[in-house]
Amino acid sequence: MKNQLLTVLLTLLILSCQNGLEVDTSKHTATDPIADITYLKGYFYTTNLDLSTNSGPQIDLYKFDDSLLPVDRYPLDLNGQGYLAAANDGTNLYFQPRFTDYIFKMTSLGEIFWFLPDRFEDNDTDSTFMFWTGRGIAWADTNLVALYRHKDDSTLYKWRYLAVDNNFSTVKDTVVIWEHLNNSGVFALDYDPIKEEFLLAATDSTNNYILFTVNNKLEYDNSYYEIPDSALGIAVDDNSKIYLSLPDRKIEEFTRPEG
Repeated sequence: MKNQLLTVLLTLLILSCQNGLEVDTSKHTATDPIADITYLKGYFYTTNLDLSTNSGPQIDLYKFDDSLLPVDRYPLDLNGQGYLAAANDGTNLYFQPRFTDYIFKMTSLGEIFWFLPDRFEDNDTDSTFMFWTGRGIAWADTNLVALYRHKDDSTLYKWRYLAVDNNFSTVKDTVVIWEHLNNSGVFALDYDPIKEEFLLAATDSTNNYILFTVNNKLEYDNSYYEIPDSALGIAVDDNSKIYLSLPDRKIEEFTRPEG
């Protein structure tokens, strides 16, 4: 039986080669929306959502100036990553895919240093379908902070503080419950070192797009602000101003309502 199956597979492979199986490797990114954003030294950085099904490199690193205009683009040797959450440490950039436990580190010119897995016990027990999926990253003080949501319970979120320069070791691992969110929940975050708080973009239990904050002890005060339902990412600049990324490759400032 095994020999017969092997023969069938080899035959199909030979026929596909003879028929000249075509693989489209042409670059097709012009209509892709942008994803999450991060603010570094006067510029915003983001990637495209990679909606093309083509092979080959299909993801670019985009640079916007402080006038919120695109000024440069750097091709990345990446494909199939979809939405990438973004953060920076003041010098280099970090990106987190949604459905793997890998995190990329790269320069502001798109040169990749490494991509490493954030392995922890809960996810190691299921290497095919992760129990915790990435929901955003931020840089807080001296650590990279990665947020994950449990795949079977939309109210459970795991915060992981990672020492990037110490073999990606775990500094802190905490699970919180946010019952005010729906099945989609948090989709982006950033950290404001001046106010010492995390800002999280999410969809709540009534399906509204909201921005809420937690302090550096991860405490939530039950307040929130409504944001545009097209928002895809969030960034805080050096003056605590908040910016949102939008699908049509726009970045807009968001001002918290008074009161």
